[in-house]
Amino acid sequence: MAVAAEKAYELLKQRVIAGAYAPGAQLKEEHIARELAISRTPIRAALKRLVQDGLATADAGRGVRVSEWTEFDIQETYELRGLLEGHAAELATRRGGAALADRLDELNARMERALAKGGDSMAGQLQEINAQFHRAILEASGSPRLRAMLAGLIDMPIVIRSYFISTRQDLVQSLHHHRDLAAAVRIGDPQLARQVMQLHLKVAAHRFGLRRSEFSGTQWPGATTARRRTAA
Repeated sequence: MAVAAEKAYELLKQRVIAGAYAPGAQLKEEHIARELAISRTPIRAALKRLVQDGLATADAGRGVRVSEWTEFDIQETYELRGLLEGHAAELATRRGGAALADRLDELNARMERALAKGGDSMAGQLQEINAQFHRAILEASGSPRLRAMLAGLIDMPIVIRSYFISTRQDLVQSLHHHRDLAAAVRIGDPQLARQVMQLHLKVAAHRFGLRRSEFSGTQWPGATTARRRTAA
């Protein structure tokens, strides 16, 4: 049962993050169990974990639903990331050394190539590279507590979907910040790394606020594709 619950959780988490379910959509235990051809018990456990992760809510009379995000939720998410990831960047600079700087430079080069190539898949590629960049810093921090606190915030649907409503100028600016972070790690300046990370996330929050009206009430362009893929 534990294995089935874990597999169901991972699949449902991917679907929620990918936007295959609309914000506020009900996740019906019976329907999902029938679709995945497993019993309702592991589905119930998977849905409970989604609620614990903040990806879903459970209210009496309304069932389990995909989380909807208020302006306060968005602001709080970015503020928490600024505090925690700023600390992670400082620790990572002290502990990561040249190996971390090399890894960040590699990811930045991939991001630059994806931007130059463009195309319909660009936003998805950039989002994945961005997640790898932030996780590399988090891993290099060497702090299990930070990893536990930040893992969910980095993968929040609202954070991931923000990439799909960014302009090219937004994306180029984000790459510049990533390069500045890699440079701070390279020269071994922990305070600079913290400041750049906090600036990076503060700008990201401001940028998302500007694009909010375009995103509100819609799904990112990859949602239809994601829905087809997860249904296969």
